[in-house]
Amino acid sequence: MRIALSLLIASILPALMIGQSNSNLAIGTWRAALPYSTGLVVTQSPNHVYYATSQSLLQIDKQDLSPRFYSKVENLSENGISRMAYSKRFSTLIIGYESGNIDLLDASGVTNINDIAANTNLTGEKEIYDIYLYDDSLALLSCGFGVVQFNLKTRLFEQTAFTGFRTFQSTVFENQFYLATEEGLFSISLNGFFQNFSAWKKLGSAEGLPSSFYAAGVVTLGDDLYIVIDDDLVRWANNVSETIYQNPGQSVRYLQVSNNQVVAGYSPDGFNSGTVFLRQSDGQEQILTGGCVGRPLGGIIDESNRLWMADEWLDFRQVQLPGATCDQVKYDAPFDFTSSEIRVVDDAVYVASGTILANQSGGSNGAGVYVLKDGSWKNYNFFSYPEMGAKEAHVDINTIDVDPQTGTIFAGSYYGGLLEINGEEITYHQKENSSLQGAVGDEQRERIGGLVRDRNGNLWIANTLAPNPLVLYSANKEWKSFRPIGNTLLFKGLVDQQNNKWFVLGSGGIMVYNEGNDLLSAADDKVRIFDTGNGNLPSNKVATVGLDLDGEVWIGTDDGVGVVRCGDVFDQNCKASRIVVTQEGITEALLNDEEVRAIAVDGANRKWLGTRSGLFVQSPDGLTEIKQFTESNSPLFSNQINTLAFNGKTGEMWIGTEAGMMVYQTETTSGGDVHASTVEVYPNPVRPEYRGPIAIKGLPRDGNVKITDIRGKLVFETTALGGQAIWYGEDYTGRRAASGVYLVFSASDNPFGSPDTAVSKIVFIQ
Repeated sequence: MRIALSLLIASILPALMIGQSNSNLAIGTWRAALPYSTGLVVTQSPNHVYYATSQSLLQIDKQDLSPRFYSKVENLSENGISRMAYSKRFSTLIIGYESGNIDLLDASGVTNINDIAANTNLTGEKEIYDIYLYDDSLALLSCGFGVVQFNLKTRLFEQTAFTGFRTFQSTVFENQFYLATEEGLFSISLNGFFQNFSAWKKLGSAEGLPSSFYAAGVVTLGDDLYIVIDDDLVRWANNVSETIYQNPGQSVRYLQVSNNQVVAGYSPDGFNSGTVFLRQSDGQEQILTGGCVGRPLGGIIDESNRLWMADEWLDFRQVQLPGATCDQVKYDAPFDFTSSEIRVVDDAVYVASGTILANQSGGSNGAGVYVLKDGSWKNYNFFSYPEMGAKEAHVDINTIDVDPQTGTIFAGSYYGGLLEINGEEITYHQKENSSLQGAVGDEQRERIGGLVRDRNGNLWIANTLAPNPLVLYSANKEWKSFRPIGNTLLFKGLVDQQNNKWFVLGSGGIMVYNEGNDLLSAADDKVRIFDTGNGNLPSNKVATVGLDLDGEVWIGTDDGVGVVRCGDVFDQNCKASRIVVTQEGITEALLNDEEVRAIAVDGANRKWLGTRSGLFVQSPDGLTEIKQFTESNSPLFSNQINTLAFNGKTGEMWIGTEAGMMVYQTETTSGGDVHASTVEVYPNPVRPEYRGPIAIKGLPRDGNVKITDIRGKLVFETTALGGQAIWYGEDYTGRRAASGVYLVFSASDNPFGSPDTAVSKIVFIQ
């Protein structure tokens, strides 16, 4: 019999505040800041459910729902998980990737098997579409080029059948391997010549099936084989086929067997919700629609008869079968993995998610704004604030600013103007209630391409492609628009130490603007454009701009960086200069031919330069490479860096990559002219097993630090990196410090008067 069941959400589990947003990173380590709201793949072990997202893996305890997060930071080999399976026999989670890579996760950690991904002789797609465990030890991997046998005991590949087309799923039925492919259903005896695909039999009309069809899936339940034939679910045995479920207008997204039931997920085109079809071995059927079912991508049933669903829509979902109780499991995380601009203000992190494409058009990203404050994330988008969608202000929010006095957030949409967010109250500034204007040729869209706040608290807005593209929203809530130059392609920039406003020009170069003494009048304004001809930039294609601690402006282009070091940038003799470095005997401009997409400056005035080839850390003068991070030598999610921001209080560098956000704990913090109210030393005490860096925090910038034993004998001396000094617990000869109390004497470097000093203690226990 068949039961039609429309699910209603009975309860929403409270958000679990998990430590992926916690600080206290060890120096030189990483933390992921990834979304956990959409599951693409789901599988289970006896104790856990595993969800794969687009960038990571979530392990949920079946009893208390406590999570554990995995990503490249926790040694997964990459992003892009495409399929998973769990072997009870070997207590191992098998993780397959779009690239053909494989990770094996067990109690000992992660082991990477990269034979498929690294094999340059393989033709066709390498994506792993399915993992079928035969006898719980032989993994059959359905890939874009064929089907592969992998032995979990020996961890070796045994046989490969090259098909020449995509294979989607495999199973064993009546002593035969069955393979669902885009060219139909194939079979071969378990003892057959597996590697010779010409020996496989293609099933068709002689077996009671269509003569040709697209087989998206195949599974075994009891005495029956279940096949997805052109989106119809067909039961087949003894050369007799029966269509048991079809849903016109919806496509099968997955087919699985768990807890003695067939589970099939169907999704429609567009934004309508999908369907989950379940069939037990005794023929009992259920159809789940609405409520917990959004756009299903995966599903498994556990031993308690709970259906755990990976769904394209928000949150991880479970349904207690056969009833209608639905739970959605939420985790504290940013809404999405995209980031176009990150700002840190007073230890809080603000992220704009939207996209502006290379041709200056929008990318239709509706993820909105993410805010990390007091250890928890809050997301502003049309899901949580529907009016943002109604106002069309949620699309491509690409730039963000925060008033440090009030905490008010300003977010610029490339589709619907400026959002002013004050707690739960959102004010929408558009052409009807402000000086913002629609884009020429697209007047209904107020395109905001950049926001900068000057040293008097005034907000300057790049109203891109508007007739008057520079808009002032003053600290007194006054509006005024300007057209300082003919070019209207203004994008995000900065305010320098002279209160000049810098805006990247989409058509080439960068504009510097100063409003003069009269804020609202253009009569005394000053404007200058830096480009290759009138400013000596390396290239006219400017991507980003950064301000260092000495007031120098670093300009990132598609051919490296130019640095402006002038006292008066409006003096026509003021030109940008290139940093010339020598590496391996070759002298050339810093990052020559590299597109520098993001620039940040840490507490020690070191330059962090994000490119399409990774992240480069240079000395304060740019001449020496301190570090280089890439996908291959670090947990970096992607070599393409979109945005960077430094948290001077914690020493964290926030990195927005093409594949998600992450944090790196630098050796530095921001230092002032004098010591902070408290000088902190950690870890303290230093225990015998600890051999890492000992951080002394709260120092004046670049202050002198001397460490002595209790008798006053000098043990170590160094200069603070910004507001933090590092000691590894050794003297100048490399000898480990003995047990006892050590004194830290620190002083500011003050050429105009007496230095500010402080004394702190470190206890060593050996």
